Amino acid sequence: LNVDPLLRTSATSYIHWRGATAWAAMGQNVCLSLFMVTRDVITPLKIISCAAVVNVIGDALFCVWPIRGGCGGAAAATTCATLISSFWMVAALRKKQLLPGLRIPKKSELASLGEFTGPLLAITLTRMAGFLNMQRRAMTLGVTALAGYQLSMNLLIFFILFGEPLSQLGQTKLPGLIEDGNAKEAMATLKSILLLSVFAALGVGAVACLTAFLGPGLFSSDLGVQAVAKGAAPMLFLAVAMTIMGIAIDGAMMASRDFGFMLGTGILSFFVQAKLLKYCGSVQAILATFAVRLGSYTLFSIIRAFATNLRIRKTAKQTR
Repeated sequence: LNVDPLLRTSATSYIHWRGATAWAAMGQNVCLSLFMVTRDVITPLKIISCAAVVNVIGDALFCVWPIRGGCGGAAAATTCATLISSFWMVAALRKKQLLPGLRIPKKSELASLGEFTGPLLAITLTRMAGFLNMQRRAMTLGVTALAGYQLSMNLLIFFILFGEPLSQLGQTKLPGLIEDGNAKEAMATLKSILLLSVFAALGVGAVACLTAFLGPGLFSSDLGVQAVAKGAAPMLFLAVAMTIMGIAIDGAMMASRDFGFMLGTGILSFFVQAKLLKYCGSVQAILATFAVRLGSYTLFSIIRAFATNLRIRKTAKQTR
């Protein structure tokens, strides 16, 4: 990856900590999906909020004083927060009698899961590869630019979480309408979700932009890093807005089981972004390629959804 040797020790320490608890992070995502299916957003919100507080306190203890562990300390704080939130969610599901028992799945169940997990895994890997390409390009810009990029990406990842309810809304409301062949109601619901996503994208994107422009000092004392974050603020707005719109249409596309289109569009946008990244010489340019990738995916997916009426007839036949 052509990483600066000065960064390798810290990066390795961070990877060791985070990799050791990757299983807990994945389990937490599964638990969160169970809560969303039951439309219980309050319980996971409380848990994640408390975990965030633990993470902030842990950062202060492990990075600033008394331990001063650097990147390893930050990873340790995140690890503690992840473990707490994961086990807390499992306990909450058990209390609500929603925690399923562990057993070996049947062949029919595996086949049914494979219809979803196979294409979704390929889609996820494609998106992860895009993030990896962005990271590799940022590593060539120097330590200060890399730190500014990481700050911007942390803000991006934080603020796009506010778009997840829009995806869950599509995944819970649309499948029933699609299976019943109720095209009129399904398309009306999709329009409502997209309208909500526009307002959410503009609002959350604006807050992300203002945070990067006015508040980088809250996250870094380095003036160079702060300058990079401020310069990337406009593109951060665009990247957050496009991602929230993409998350919203993602839920509709998954509800219609249009995995082939999602994968094909994702691969195409991946190669387009990879080509554009070769010419990027700044953090804002890297974020711009991300916005282009998500924006093109969102546009093509919206056109596809309306052109095919969410594949309602085809999907309805498959479920009968």
